[in-house]
Amino acid sequence: METGKIAVVTGASRGLGSVFARVLAEEGYTVALSGRNVEGLARVAARLPGPSFAYPLDVGDSGSVAAFRDAVLERFGRLDVLVNNAGIGIFKRLEEFSPEEVDEIFRVNVRGAWAVTVAFLPQLKAARGWVMMISSDVSTRTFPTGGPYAASKFALRALARTLQQENPELRVLELRPGAVDTSFAGSTPGAPGKEWFLQPDAVAEAVRFALRLPPQARLEELVLRSSLQAPEY
Repeated sequence: METGKIAVVTGASRGLGSVFARVLAEEGYTVALSGRNVEGLARVAARLPGPSFAYPLDVGDSGSVAAFRDAVLERFGRLDVLVNNAGIGIFKRLEEFSPEEVDEIFRVNVRGAWAVTVAFLPQLKAARGWVMMISSDVSTRTFPTGGPYAASKFALRALARTLQQENPELRVLELRPGAVDTSFAGSTPGAPGKEWFLQPDAVAEAVRFALRLPPQARLEELVLRSSLQAPEY
């Protein structure tokens, strides 16, 4: 069994998940990468400056979560940091959504984060570790075409707050980035019109900042937006 500091990142095959994994590796963590794109996980793992472990995971499937938890604990036996990054976005007017689309947003964005957190909660409590909920700046506001997505982030915020209240030995961070230049929701990184978006590396530095805080400091919330994004509240 490997020893040392262990971190799990969900949705790690691309975008923010991949840069979170890099920062954790640079900070001395062995990173367990998870996601539905196995080839993408392998590519990320190959670029990390330290040891890693890649395993397929669908956060919205209870059997997949259990299998991932068992694989991580068999390999490492502990967990110090959990980054709940997996998420999806569908954007259109409320009346245009199907019930299945709304269910899928909540299955991944809310139930998925809850399920993975609960699966590893004993190990995280034993380590007095970090749980980082990668939320959004829309976890406290709304916008047209973003109803179910924003609602899922409001719910994720509630989960983060409750988790902290119920488990004072943990450090629970709701990281709330604004628009980030990734392939989220089918967009193309660097596409025309995204010049004002925040770059993923900037968001990853917020994770590094949290990790370097002294043990007695608890960072509970951090909003991070491009200086070119409108300051909407």
